[in-house]
Formats: sequence, structure tokens, C-alpha cells
Amino acid sequence: MKENLLRFFKEDGLTVLIVVLIVAVYAYLRTPGDTFASLTELDARLAAGQPTIVEFYANNCSICLLNKPKVDQLERDLSGQATVLRLNVKDNVGLALATRWSVNGVPTFFVLNGAGDVVYARAGAPDIEGLKAAVAAAHP
Repeated sequence: MKENLLRFFKEDGLTVLIVVLIVAVYAYLRTPGDTFASLTELDARLAAGQPTIVEFYANNCSICLLNKPKVDQLERDLSGQATVLRLNVKDNVGLALATRWSVNGVPTFFVLNGAGDVVYARAGAPDIEGLKAAVAAAHP
């Protein structure tokens, strides 16, 4: 038994290590997202009076995973100025809003002013400076 285990790790140890590292990186980069009970609840949050950045994402999207640290930093940078909502398109409420706003791919970013009107939209990797400028312009 011990010999078989040692032989396994000699032959396949690197493969096991790589798989463990990939799982760890995915767990770190996976976006938990915001959840809402209904589209009405989400609409009320979007029109709450503060600029909001909405990110549509999916956890199986490589661009979404790679840019998660940038969006995390953006959320920290804009703390108190804007709310960042992350909506998974595989969630019912996220999918309903993505359909309403004609989101065709992820990641897609929207900036809404305090009244809930879209003032900025971008599909693909986030333009951090563009998002910051849109939030600054939408701030009352």
C-alpha cells in the first residue's frame, strides 16, 4: 500500500499539485455575487439615490475571473461614492435584468446614476478609468 502510494506521487505528483493549485486559484477568484429575491427588489436598489456600477458576470468566464481583482480594487476605491453590484447571469434575477438590458456577453458593466438611469455601458474587460469617470459624472 505504502509503495503504491509513493509510486503514485512520484509518477503523478506534479499533476496532483497542478490540479490543487488550479482549484485554489479558482476558489480565490470566484465571485460570490449579489443576490436579490426579485427583480423589483433589485430595481429599488438601483434607484436608491447613489451611483451604482453593475457587473454582469459568470463564474465560468475566464475574463470575469481574471479581472475580479481589478473590480475588487475599484469597489474599494469608490467606497462611499458608488455601490458595486455583481450579478451572475446564471441567477434568475441577474438573467432577467441582463435580458432587459440586452446583455449579450460577460463581463458587461453599466454605471447608473442615482435615479437608476444608465449613463455608461461597456462589454468586455473593465475600463477602470472609464468606470471611475462615469461614476464621478453621475455623482450628484
